[in-house]
Amino acid sequence: MKSPSAKAFLLFSALLTTALLSFKPKEASSYKVDIDRSVVSWIGYYVFSFSEHNGTINLSGGEIMADDQQIISGYFNIDMKTIKDLDMSREDGAKDLENHLMSDDFFSVNDFPEARFEITKTEKIKDAVPGGPNYEVTGDLTLKGVKNSLTFPAIINFNDTGIEAKAKFKFDRTRWNVRYNSGKFFFDIGDGAISDAIGLEIHLFTSKK
Repeated sequence: MKSPSAKAFLLFSALLTTALLSFKPKEASSYKVDIDRSVVSWIGYYVFSFSEHNGTINLSGGEIMADDQQIISGYFNIDMKTIKDLDMSREDGAKDLENHLMSDDFFSVNDFPEARFEITKTEKIKDAVPGGPNYEVTGDLTLKGVKNSLTFPAIINFNDTGIEAKAKFKFDRTRWNVRYNSGKFFFDIGDGAISDAIGLEIHLFTSKK
């Protein structure tokens, strides 16, 4: 004959097993990146002059996973063959600059036609100022076959139809083996030195699947 404590243990075990079997974890929501609405802008700088070049580049796809207004993972792909210069006319050299940026001097797009950013972590910024960055995003950027981690602030807003995210930051191109006219590696280029920093401004739109 089982003791009262043994009966109580068996009852508790049965209830716990039933609860575990009936529990269904909440699934994260999936959001598709809208490549037609999303915009990625870039800026390249000279070191010894106030000149710079700016333009855009297109996204080719992406997906974001979020749970309870927190992005938990995701990625977006960048079509490196869509590099476009906006500060010059076609006649004044825009096409030449685009071809140079796509060449082996810079991004070698024939060998590496796509770049990819994979989100590994997002954290809410404490005491975020209204209208300012409210999250810190960390992820891996694979560019020219090289993967390195990046962390930058972002404005992320959730709405009924999807997620809208904005980020503006600079990254060191030489970490991805883009060394053309870098003062770190070439010491006799004088005024032709190009900044190692590339500025990116990302405006991402997604829609819930």
